[in-house]
Amino acid sequence: MSDFIIPKGKEYVFTVKVMENDTFLPQDLTNMTLAKFELVDMDTLVSALSVTSTTIIGDPVNGTLEFILPALSTAALRYERGGKVDGYYLKPTYQAVITVTGSDFVDILSIVDKVFVVPVGA
Repeated sequence: MSDFIIPKGKEYVFTVKVMENDTFLPQDLTNMTLAKFELVDMDTLVSALSVTSTTIIGDPVNGTLEFILPALSTAALRYERGGKVDGYYLKPTYQAVITVTGSDFVDILSIVDKVFVVPVGA
């Protein structure tokens, strides 16, 4: 997966397309029981934000989920920047873990290695 950026203090909607293993076909989410999006702090390895979702966009057969990260939750996230010599670049502070559980399929787990938090107006 690619890196992604969350704006600090703003509501963030994260849309996920769940694909069947080793195919380009969407996973049928008709019998999905739980979908969880969790941000893990890279320094402490402690969960910083956890959101569950049962929101399926469109027909469950299309395999698209939506996670809504509330503004209050994103406001509590921290961000880091590099030094002046490095141009104050943003540093990734979290990893995202996405888990989808269902009765018709084995648990699906995906990890986004680098999650950046950007202060509003930056």
